[in-house]
Amino acid sequence: MLLNFVEEIRPKAGDHMVFQLGNFNNLVSRLPVQANGYHKTMKSCYDKWESLKWDYYAALAVARGSRLAYSAARGADVITEAGQLVMDDVVKNWPDTAQYQNMGFKYFNHMRDLALPDKARGTNAHHATGA
Repeated sequence: MLLNFVEEIRPKAGDHMVFQLGNFNNLVSRLPVQANGYHKTMKSCYDKWESLKWDYYAALAVARGSRLAYSAARGADVITEAGQLVMDDVVKNWPDTAQYQNMGFKYFNHMRDLALPDKARGTNAHHATGA
């Protein structure tokens, strides 16, 4: 439900899909009340969105950095020794990616469809020179 809501209010987010806390007020009113569940607030919805973004970027780092086939269901699915060496290097550089080594991020395709930008793009990105 959160991702569908984010898709609806996407124009308010700007290029980096950063929402103001108040945007999640409408989502809280749409959520069903659960008798024994945790009462959702704007802050908890905002925090969940930020957490999903971090998880997406970690899974994306595995998908791109490992040069292995990545599946939203199985992650990088490392089965060979050479693949494990590659993944060890990826995890060393990006510690948050360890959880996606043999387990996928189930919202990966949906988050990719939202077209979240990479963090290192544009004129301020560091570009290594061949010197």
